[in-house]
This record gives sequence, structure tokens and C-alpha cells, in this order.
Amino acid sequence: MRPVSASEPSATSLAVPCAMADRTVTPQIELVVTDLDGTLWDGRGLIHSRTQRALRALAGSSVPVLAATGRRAWSAWAVMEANGVALPGVFLDGAIGREFGARTAFHKHAFIPAVAAEVLEVLEGQGVSPCINVDDPDRDVVLGEHPFTHPEYIRRLGPSVRKEDPRTAVRTLSVLAFTLLGGEPSMVRDLAAHVTARVPVAAAVSTDRTYGGLHLSFRPLGVSKWSGVLAFCDAQGLDAGRVLAIGDADNDVELLEGASLALAVADATPAVLAIADRVLPPASEGGWAEIVGLLGLSGESS
Repeated sequence: MRPVSASEPSATSLAVPCAMADRTVTPQIELVVTDLDGTLWDGRGLIHSRTQRALRALAGSSVPVLAATGRRAWSAWAVMEANGVALPGVFLDGAIGREFGARTAFHKHAFIPAVAAEVLEVLEGQGVSPCINVDDPDRDVVLGEHPFTHPEYIRRLGPSVRKEDPRTAVRTLSVLAFTLLGGEPSMVRDLAAHVTARVPVAAAVSTDRTYGGLHLSFRPLGVSKWSGVLAFCDAQGLDAGRVLAIGDADNDVELLEGASLALAVADATPAVLAIADRVLPPASEGGWAEIVGLLGLSGESS
């Protein structure tokens, strides 16, 4: 555990650090923010019974829970429904925020069309055809002829795919992110570096717990899970200086740096473990449930 002061933000982070002088002391929390894959649920998409009880305990308190994920809203909601959970969320690493099942957004930060077009041009120049995530209540993904992503993911997209030429889509639609799932680590990191060196965008890399390999996404500058949390706090009248956040992957770093209390699961990446104030057991063991005890709430936490 490492205390992090407000004067020590990451050199590459866009997070706005809280004003806590000592993050080893649990502050009064107004919002719990959780990553999903590998944090709230395990690699099979299952929420442990301990975590389920903890979520019910929080639902009976005055502390709301917000999901923050690299997933699309519809993808996250499907797994939530299978587990009997309904959480508001910020999706695509903070590009858009929606209440559970809502067709309208409480927060959105899309690409400028010219920048989206440039991202696509650079990716295609590398022989890569990405999934293009757009703001549409029904069909929110545009694909090229040969999408460079895991074939099972393409199959699952099914009716979510919008029939549109990618080069037209990036100039006429509200583009939220470019994503590739299941890529080989060295290729993914090289591609992320290549694109960000040529276009003013941010890249997020995380372990793909569903398909294996890595999940790579490109998002507008200034977009992160933390920027989505700030938008949610503003919409709900919550104090962004009283946020507990928990995550496991590198795309959670800005979120954890911005939170007043940062938690990680034990199988998190080294970058996440390095900034966590506390480390909890993994999702497969229901470690998330310990949040109830940290907040001093009554309920099942063991």
C-alpha cells in the first residue's frame, strides 16, 4: 500500500487527483466505482455470491455503485442481467455514460470527425480494420470487410453491427472509440504507440479476460473512466472527492489516481497494484465484498 498525495499525479494521467492528504485513511465515501471484467465478475462473467450480497447491502445504503468499463453498454448490460444486477455505467473507457438500459446518455465525449478519420487512416495503413464504436441506441458498431479482432466477438455482435462504410461512418457518425479485441501483446503495444505518435488520441490497453490476448481501444484525448465518473458525479450532485474506485487493468489507472480511495484485486496488473491503497482478493473469491466492511456498512462482507 502506498500513500498518494494530491501533488503526485502520474505524468501521463489526465485524472484530477483528490485533495486527500492521507489515502491510507478511509474517507467518507459518496460513490463506489467498479471495473467489471476481472473485478466485479470473474473471467466467466459470474459474480461471486459474497459480492452479490455486498451489492445488495450497498443498494440498501445511501452509497450508489457505478460501473466503469471498456465494454459497450449493451455488452455490459447483458452480463449484468445474467447476474441479476442493474448498475449505471460509464462505457468504452469513459466515452459515454448511461443509466442501466437507457437509450439516452448522461455523458458523451465523441471524436472530432477529422480526428476519427485520421485514426482510421493510420490503422488501415497498418493493415488493421478496427471495430468502430458509435453512439446509436440500436446498432452501435461499424465494421470493415475484414475486422482485426477476435472472430467470436464479431459473431456475438450480430444485430449490433451497423451496415455502413467505415470511411463514411467516421465522418458522419458520432464515433466514441476504436477497438480491437484479443490481439497479441507485442503487436498491440506497437500499434498503440504507432497511432498515438501520429494522431492526438489516447490509447487504453487491458487484458482481454473473455477472448485472451489484449484489448486495445483508442479514445479522444481527455476521455478516461475518471472523466466519466466526474460527469456522473456532476449529474447526481455527488462529491467527486469522495469516490472509492476498484479495478484490475491498466485502463483503470486514471480512475484509481482520481479516486480518494483506490482498491485493486490481487490479480491486477503491476501498474494498478502500484497505486492501490488496498488490495482485495480476486473476483473469483468475492474479494469485492470487502468494500462493505471498508465503508463501515452492515451486510455480508466475509
